[in-house]
Parts: sequence; C-alpha cells; structure tokens
Amino acid sequence: MNTTMAQSLKIIFCLFAMLLLPACETSSVSTFESEKASFADARSTWKAGTSTYAEMVAKYGNPSNKVDIENGFAARWLERRTITKTPPAYGTANPVRSFENELNRPKNVISVITALEAFYNKYGVLTNFRIQVLEQ
Repeated sequence: MNTTMAQSLKIIFCLFAMLLLPACETSSVSTFESEKASFADARSTWKAGTSTYAEMVAKYGNPSNKVDIENGFAARWLERRTITKTPPAYGTANPVRSFENELNRPKNVISVITALEAFYNKYGVLTNFRIQVLEQ
C-alpha cells in the first residue's frame, strides 16, 4: 500500500508542477560584462611595444588623468555609462497589457565607471594596460 501511495503522491506532485509551470513568467537576464562593453576593441587594437600614447589620444581623446611614474608615465581614460534593466513586460501570469502598466514597470538603474589605464615608457610607447571597473 505504501508504494502505491508514494506513486500516487509523485503523480499528483507532477500534475501540480505541470499546472504551475505555464503560469511562471520567464525573464531574460542580461549579464553585464563591463570589460567587454567598455573599451571593447582595446585588447585587439593596442599592443605593448608598438602602440603609442599619441595613437590612444587620437582614439579616446585626452586622458582623465596622467601621472609620471618611474621610467615613463601612466594615463587613465574613464567611461561612464548608465544601464537600465526592466523585467519582462507581459507573461501568462500578468495578462493585463496597457500603456500605464508599461510605464509603471519597475526599473533597475546601474551606473558604471570603467577605466582604461595605460602605462608608457619615457618615449610614449605602450608597455602595458588594463581595463578595470571602478564603480557599479
């Protein structure tokens, strides 16, 4: 009797799960890949030993900071972005489709500052660089 009761409970549980699954609203989650989005071409464009400070200034403009370091100097370019994420607009759990509901959907706003920090020898030739997320 216990095995039939266990099998019956499994069947009831499966049927219950099948009824709930269509009501679940799936949301698409966009992963924020900051290093790929900011200065996306830096890794393929700039090469240590061949790229120069003048080339980077021509592409990104004047740096936000520039400091002298031992045997050269360093420069930092900053990129500020605001990203807004919203949940899906509609689903089977929320069939009401109106303009007011669309305007009142909750939003998650993220402010991001990404830095490209480059290091040069005293002749202005790139020796190394890094991309770093400063704030999120």
